[in-house]
Amino acid sequence: MALENGLYKVAFQTPLGEGYGVAVIRDGRIEGGDSMMYYRGTFQEDGDAFTANVEIGTHSQVPGMGSVFGVPEGSIELTGDTGRMPATMKGSSPQAPGIGFQATLSAL
Repeated sequence: MALENGLYKVAFQTPLGEGYGVAVIRDGRIEGGDSMMYYRGTFQEDGDAFTANVEIGTHSQVPGMGSVFGVPEGSIELTGDTGRMPATMKGSSPQAPGIGFQATLSAL
C-alpha cells in the first residue's frame, strides 16, 4: 500500500523525549513541522518498504521544549513499513549518534 498524497499526523520518540507534528506527503516529498521544528525531505517506496532522508531544523524557541535529538538541526535517515496504517518507521541522525528514533504516520 503506497502512501497517498495528503496530510498526516506524525508521532515520534527518542530516549530524550517524544513529540507530535504534521507532515504533508506529496509526490515523493515530505514537508511538515511541530511547535518548534520543521521537517522537509524526500522518500521512496518499494512495495511496503519506505526509505527517507529528512532535514530537521528549529524555527522557534519554545520554553521548556527541546529537540528529541538534542541538536537544533540535522537530518534523519528513516526506514519503515507503509503496508498498513499507521505506518511505522525507525531511524537515526548522523548529528546525534547513538540516539534511535521511532515514528508513526497516520492519515488525517
